[in-house]
Amino acid sequence: MNTERQRQQAEDTRERAEDGRQNTEKERNVDENRRQMAEKQREVGEQLRTIERTGERLVVEYSTRSVLTRIEGSEEQISQLSSRLESVEALLKTMQEQ
Repeated sequence: MNTERQRQQAEDTRERAEDGRQNTEKERNVDENRRQMAEKQREVGEQLRTIERTGERLVVEYSTRSVLTRIEGSEEQISQLSSRLESVEALLKTMQEQ
């Protein structure tokens, strides 16, 4: 009877140890899942920051191109006005000479 009780106690101890090992393994899996989720969140955050920086860069590039296009258009208009002004000056000079 004593050996049966010892055998039963040993079996109970082994089962508790196995339960503890399984609980530890489950906790380890939960911790690993949390770590993976945190890593994914960091990756998504970094992707969002990269997209935001790209968007800002594109806005700046578009704005710069828009300004340069306007400047080029203004330069062309100034050139045309200058040419017309020279023609008007030439006409005025001709009129004054007559």
